[in-house]
Amino acid sequence: MITVKEIAKMCNVSPSTVSNILNGKSNMTEETKRRVLEVVEKTGYRPNFFAQGMRRQNNKCICIIAEELLQFSTPPIVEAIMDVCEQKGYRSILINMAMYEKWKKTGLTLGEENLLKANTSPALLEAQAMRADGVIYVAAHGHVLNNIPSDYGIPVVFAYGPARDSEYKSVLIDDEGGSEMLTRYLIAGGHRKIGVIAGKEENLHTVERLKGYRKALKEFGIKYDESIIYFADWERETGKEYAKQLLNKGVTTIWCMNDLMAAGAYDAALEAGLVVGKDISVFGFDNREISEFMSPKLSTCELPLKGIGEKCAELMIREIEDEEFRNAPASAYKVPCELILRDSIR
Repeated sequence: MITVKEIAKMCNVSPSTVSNILNGKSNMTEETKRRVLEVVEKTGYRPNFFAQGMRRQNNKCICIIAEELLQFSTPPIVEAIMDVCEQKGYRSILINMAMYEKWKKTGLTLGEENLLKANTSPALLEAQAMRADGVIYVAAHGHVLNNIPSDYGIPVVFAYGPARDSEYKSVLIDDEGGSEMLTRYLIAGGHRKIGVIAGKEENLHTVERLKGYRKALKEFGIKYDESIIYFADWERETGKEYAKQLLNKGVTTIWCMNDLMAAGAYDAALEAGLVVGKDISVFGFDNREISEFMSPKLSTCELPLKGIGEKCAELMIREIEDEEFRNAPASAYKVPCELILRDSIR
């Protein structure tokens, strides 16, 4: 079995430096810390308090690992987790992996599994070194997560992204329920030809939201029409491009699967000489800040980001304190969305 001294020699640092890093007490540079943690991972070394599944005393510490703090959905989730932790007497420590820039530099698609695993491993080791009692992993966008080993040793809860297997609990947006609710609302208001500007076709949010849309159409006996469904890239320009095509097809409503594409639909309506909310209806999804400042104000479906963070923290604290719950089969918890009705629907 490898020792702390051997790790220190491999990293060209002192044994005390290695020990301090593993115990979260080091004021070393990020480069030194990264180098030591990478060697620890490659050699398979584990501190003694993790050996043979030993369970240490509750340190009242939860580590939050975020894929990307710049993603609009992440800060509200993290803030809610920290608020609950504070109320319950737990410390929270945040590690931001800043994955967007790393994906961009490599030219790989968001969520590329090998790159994500390579960056998650040092963060997981750091959480162990800080003696965290559990980890809440906050995904930056909708993708299936398979980057935490099943034998990690401490509880994990996923936020905003589902686990690939049933090893860990996850807390997700109820995308299907939200889209079903908004589609029902539109149909009840007399709209029967509802064009859709969706996200990327394989995206989990797109898949779930289309399920809700189709479910509501079926409930009202309206045939699903593929010719008025467009798959875009979540950006304003593509929202404008596909909104033009939907206007030519005579839809009464354009439902965009995020508010940025809805802004593009506004642009298309303006160019066509139409007034949103009078000549054409537009509905968004997310309730980002832009939606309230558009003219007219955009009706949208609010993501339950605060609710996701609160639920994650509650689950994690229960996992730490309740062994029976910790050992129960894992499941996905879905938090409902809320309709935000403004002036963009006629």
